[in-house]
Amino acid sequence: MSDDYSYQVRSLETRTGGMEYELHSLRSKLGEVEDLDYELRDIRGDIRSLEDDLSTVRNDLTELDDDVRDHIQDTDQSLKRLTGRIQALEAHLLAAGGAPLADLDTIDPEWMKLARTANHGWHVRSRLLHRHQREAHRLKAREYEGAIAERDEHRDTVVEAAGILATQPRTSREFKQAVMDFGMSRTLAESHDQRARQLAGPAQAAQAALAQDDTLRHAKASLIEQGDKAERKLNWLLRSRLADAIRDRALLPMWFVTMLGPVPPAHKTQEWMDLATHVLAYRVTYGITDQVVALGPAPDEYVPRRTEWYRELTKDLRRW
Repeated sequence: MSDDYSYQVRSLETRTGGMEYELHSLRSKLGEVEDLDYELRDIRGDIRSLEDDLSTVRNDLTELDDDVRDHIQDTDQSLKRLTGRIQALEAHLLAAGGAPLADLDTIDPEWMKLARTANHGWHVRSRLLHRHQREAHRLKAREYEGAIAERDEHRDTVVEAAGILATQPRTSREFKQAVMDFGMSRTLAESHDQRARQLAGPAQAAQAALAQDDTLRHAKASLIEQGDKAERKLNWLLRSRLADAIRDRALLPMWFVTMLGPVPPAHKTQEWMDLATHVLAYRVTYGITDQVVALGPAPDEYVPRRTEWYRELTKDLRRW
């Protein structure tokens, strides 16, 4: 009995020792966890510090960007003022040297007639549908035609299936397939028919608009063609006058020099000539005689071609 008791005591002592070892190991692990927690807190603090530094850098960059932008704007304005002075000096030197004056404002009556014809042709063309409008109308018509075609195709399948159902045995494979085709195609035919009904009104309106536009195009084709020819001829005449003045090193008007400079640039010369020609055409078309402002005052109210043309030229002139 005592031997059993001694064995149990030793076993209990062994288990107690093992538990103490596990407790010691657990305490060690808890200590490691606490150390890790401290390290994690340090890392989080470093991250917050870095985020603050990054925010400060971003603010500095924003302020620097604003300063650079302001500096560029000031430099651009100074460059424009300097360019204006240089152009004025060039004009004085040319005048002192006996350079001829370029006459870009005396307009031949025939040129005025060309401008009126071109302007009338533009207004006639403006009453026609634009390309994207015609395409939108065609799309509506095609959608309706597509719905009709789909409906008719499924209706044909229904009729064909009905014929099979009326002639083939119920147990045949053809009969069973016809049952499926009949049900599915009837549903699809009804769906496309409903869609076609919804598209019918817009499609008819689109077709009517296209037909009206086609009629107007045919009736006004001659006027539009005359306007296009007049515009091309007027631009050619104005461009030739400008080219002659540049070739002769003539002193260009102040309204011209202010916007486009005294001579064509070495780069984009073709683009410069095109824009200058369009400015001359605008002045001829609307009788602009202002000797300082190239396009004269902006239109007081919206006039389709003149207002749009004025805005387009103003935008293009800013690049020069």
